[in-house]
Amino acid sequence: MGMQKITVSNQKGGVGKSTIAVHLAMSIREQGNSVLFVDLDPQANATKTLERIGEASPVAASQLFNGEVVGIEAAEGITLIHADGAMADIERADPAVLSTFRRNLESLGESFDYCIIDTPPTLGLRMTAALLVADHVLAPIELEEYSIDGITKMLQTIFGVKEKWNPDLNFLGMLPNRFNPRSLAQKETLTNLVKNYSHLLIKAKIGIRSSIPEALAEGIPVWELKKTAAREAGREFKEAFAIVYEKMGGLK
Repeated sequence: MGMQKITVSNQKGGVGKSTIAVHLAMSIREQGNSVLFVDLDPQANATKTLERIGEASPVAASQLFNGEVVGIEAAEGITLIHADGAMADIERADPAVLSTFRRNLESLGESFDYCIIDTPPTLGLRMTAALLVADHVLAPIELEEYSIDGITKMLQTIFGVKEKWNPDLNFLGMLPNRFNPRSLAQKETLTNLVKNYSHLLIKAKIGIRSSIPEALAEGIPVWELKKTAAREAGREFKEAFAIVYEKMGGLK
């Protein structure tokens, strides 16, 4: 069993996708696995966090599409392939770059147990590449009305890729993130989602808490932050990830 690739994706920005992706990488690493993190998101939020704690490889994300990438070895922590400005050019490139991306990830797969791919919040060649190579895809969602509007589009993209190009793609589900328990509108939205998308929803939710960005600023997962609110956030992440790992058939 080679490197398992998990793509964290949503066509809507601002849903906390990078926060989920980084915590997922930290959780998998804590369980003794070697983790490669590929940041395809131009905002580079994951890169900023992981540069503090991981091993930034000399390879930038755009190089995965442009040439042969070899010789990245698993580091003690999380090995990062960082977001870079040249990625914007990929969107105008020949679709042949998708094959280059796939080949590079396959060759890197010999050194790592898991690869987490953080995607841009728009459909284009980078998001397509991340879905084409993925074994699993996780979709963080926000329970605001304008975010819900994009869910159908996002599901069409994921299942379209599965149908046409990646039949083994395992959709782990939509993970409600940045949940505000005091918002009646959000609670109502969650009820509607459970009613309409129950089979596609991860039955857990992650609240909106100041301890989460605080932990990332320190380069640690929220469950390591010594605060009461952080403990609660950590419990929510662990509950959600336990469901994710079960849907993946367990971790190595």
